[in-house]
Amino acid sequence: MKIDEVDIKILRMLIKDSRTNLEVIAKHCGLSANAIHKRVERLKAAGVITGTILYIDLKAFGFEHIATIGVNLEPNQELKVANLIRKYAYLIHIDRSLGKYDITAFVIVANLKQIEMLKETIRNQFGIRRIAINFLSKSYFNLGNIDLQPTRVKLLG
Repeated sequence: MKIDEVDIKILRMLIKDSRTNLEVIAKHCGLSANAIHKRVERLKAAGVITGTILYIDLKAFGFEHIATIGVNLEPNQELKVANLIRKYAYLIHIDRSLGKYDITAFVIVANLKQIEMLKETIRNQFGIRRIAINFLSKSYFNLGNIDLQPTRVKLLG
C-alpha cells in the first residue's frame, strides 16, 4: 500500500488526538469528510491503523507506581516468574528480551512495599540469577515526532 502526503496528514492528526473529528481533518487536508473516512478505512484495512489508545491516570485507581522488572533466569523459568508477578502486581506486559535481561515485565503497583515483596519473592526462587526494578516517573509516549515516511529515515552509519 502506498501512503501519500494526505495519508500522512491524516495519521499525524490522529496520532495527536485519535478522537479528532473527520470534518476537522477534512478541512486541514482540503478534502471532504467522506473522502477522509474512506482513507481512514483503507488505512485500517491495510493494517496501518490498528486501533486507538486511551490514557488514564492510574493514581485515580490507587496505583502509585509503574515499573519495569528485568530478570535473568535459567531456561524454562519464564512462566513461573510471570505467575509470581501476577500474584503481587498488575502485569501489563511481559516478554522475552534481548540485551541485559532475559525477560522484561511492565507492572503497576499500589505502593513500594508491594514491589519490594515481589522483588524478594522472585529473587528467592530457584533459577533466578538477577533481578532489577526500574520505576517510571512519568509515562509519556510522544508519537507525534515519528517520521511516517520510512524512505526518509536516515540510516545510522
